[in-house]
Amino acid sequence: MKFVRIKDFYFLSVIMLIMITSWFSSPKLKEFVVSFIASAAYRFSRNKRRLGEKNLSETFNDKLSEDQRREIVKGAFYEFWKDTFSLSLSSVERGAIIEAEIRGVEHLHGALKNGMGVILWESVFFGRRTLAKQMLHENGFSIYQVHMKHHLGGFQNDRGSITWVQRHIIRPLFEKCEKQFVEEIIYLPNSNSLAFTRVLLYRLKQNSIICITGDVGFGQKLIPQRFLGRTKLFATGMVSLAKISGAPILPIFCIQERNGKASLIIDHPIQIETDVDRERGLENSIAQYAGLLESYIRRFPEKCRSWHYVDHFSTH
Repeated sequence: MKFVRIKDFYFLSVIMLIMITSWFSSPKLKEFVVSFIASAAYRFSRNKRRLGEKNLSETFNDKLSEDQRREIVKGAFYEFWKDTFSLSLSSVERGAIIEAEIRGVEHLHGALKNGMGVILWESVFFGRRTLAKQMLHENGFSIYQVHMKHHLGGFQNDRGSITWVQRHIIRPLFEKCEKQFVEEIIYLPNSNSLAFTRVLLYRLKQNSIICITGDVGFGQKLIPQRFLGRTKLFATGMVSLAKISGAPILPIFCIQERNGKASLIIDHPIQIETDVDRERGLENSIAQYAGLLESYIRRFPEKCRSWHYVDHFSTH
């Protein structure tokens, strides 16, 4: 294990800025900092800009103008940094969250009433995933967050190459921020061990809410699915867990409008079929989620944070 890499100083700088801006009494001042950093990142990330616009052009079959593609990519940069700086909120921001709209909360209440726990499917690429959990927390819901072992505050990190500084300083700092609005963080191992499923089953038996990304192609069993004009791999582990536990899977999407108002959508449960062939049932559940996520991305393309990354998580 390496002790430190150059990128670690970048991570530490970001964490420091997140914490400093959480002390601001004025949300407008924090918004200025976020907008400035997002604009600077857009300006200096030439390769990401080009890849993002290229992938947008291909996804929308060249129906977007150059100006439209540019604005969407700018929005993607802003979306990423806005969500990053939401990791730690001021008291004023937390107060505003309580007033934010949650649509479909009856789906969550209904699932908890059944007593078998809930699996929330968030997207790693789309919308305000941090804000979504903060809204749930401020409304009295306890969330058990599941991350991949190499997760590092939402930033891309080389799998299996974590440094000593990342493990002992950077990750604990990101965790400290996240644990302000989640009850526990559960890490999935890089190995093929299924021991972690016992932990998840235990939480679901306690009627807990587990939150995990539904669109990351890492897992023991992956299913290819047509997505944004490409073929993307989706993991089936949570569908299998839902079948075993009886817990429903609820997709969640958090959208923040230009006026600053945020809405959390808790969608209808993903259909878990028990009366069909196992493989067909898995495919149908994944297809339902992939289609739903794609419909949101096409409707709000500027809320997709990773247009430059499309060709990495899917192939033509």
